[in-house]
Amino acid sequence: MTPTASRLQVRLDGRRRWFANEWFFKWHFIGKDGPVSIDSFDGSEIHLGGIKFSGSARDLFWDAIVRGVRKEVDEQFAWIDDQVRHYNYEAANKAIDECGLQLITFVRSIRRLAVVKDRILRGNGTEFPPEDDAGNWDFISDTQILSQAQALRVALPVTLMAVKSGAANASLGKREIAARLWHENQWWLGPIAFLVGLAGLYPLIF
Repeated sequence: MTPTASRLQVRLDGRRRWFANEWFFKWHFIGKDGPVSIDSFDGSEIHLGGIKFSGSARDLFWDAIVRGVRKEVDEQFAWIDDQVRHYNYEAANKAIDECGLQLITFVRSIRRLAVVKDRILRGNGTEFPPEDDAGNWDFISDTQILSQAQALRVALPVTLMAVKSGAANASLGKREIAARLWHENQWWLGPIAFLVGLAGLYPLIF
């Protein structure tokens, strides 16, 4: 595992605990007298109190958690982008692949937590309805995350591509390098070689 993927794993473990122990936990108190303030992940907060977890309250729950997970994925991709710029081309590609898979696992785990919490909140403490995933996860599906990873890979700086090219050239022998240079530059090396040849023949002719 690349260092970036290892650090991302730690970051995601921390975020997963935050969702489980703080964000989801607050929803247990919306039926109390005092309002509860819950992050809606759009720059504002949800304020609920003295109501059951149904109807609009449940809609707010699902809209917010999907939005929050999507925001989390975008922020982590921005962090990954910054990290892989310090790698060579091959290592950057490997790190992006590993991190993309970790983000897929992260989204699945939070989604699962949301389904479990939704069922508990709709219950009465002793009886619970069937599980129901009411979130619209289309924009953070496995396919979407892999597409974001691919976009990040395509956007790698040109300097990393140059490092890749340089490493490939280093593995070639001197003859292969010379042949490649001639093939790529013969349009201007040819005339120079011709003139040099004429200069060498000049003393013999005159």
